[in-house]
Amino acid sequence: MRTSLNEIKEIDDHVLGQTAPDDALLFEAKRIINPSLKYKVMWHKQTLTLVQQYGRNSLKAEIETVHQKLFSLPEHAGFRQKVMRLFGKR
Repeated sequence: MRTSLNEIKEIDDHVLGQTAPDDALLFEAKRIINPSLKYKVMWHKQTLTLVQQYGRNSLKAEIETVHQKLFSLPEHAGFRQKVMRLFGKR
């Protein structure tokens, strides 16, 4: 792997808490010595947050699409009635 890929993997492992305690301590020392590493970690965290949010939004959109199909298409009327009976007022 190239040096930059090794650094990205090291940052990713650190951010995700997947490093051994001694490696985590070494990484923290590198962050103190190398100020640019501090910014790389910050941007990596922000990128992971954005990717996670995008995944959540995509999943919500997919669930909504399935919901719309199940509760609006005539071929799913039987399923719709069963669900309504399950969750209807008793």
